[in-house]
Amino acid sequence: MLAKQISITTRSARPLPISYIVLVAQQCPCDVYIRQTDVQINAKDYDQMMRDWNPRGERLVFYLNGAGEAAAGDRLQKALEV
Repeated sequence: MLAKQISITTRSARPLPISYIVLVAQQCPCDVYIRQTDVQINAKDYDQMMRDWNPRGERLVFYLNGAGEAAAGDRLQKALEV
């Protein structure tokens, strides 16, 4: 399992849309999760993201598990830090 911390403060003043995170995560071949306190959220599941994700702070930590996790982490970072 690989943990990838991504800064979201380099983006414009607009908040990062959940649908965009889900779209980018779905393009990754491995499992993609965001962990908050005691909740692990599947970043590929729009309904779970809407229900459970409550972003706090300036960074997101993605947990990637499976084939291609390093490449998936780079893809997420490139897509979300722009």
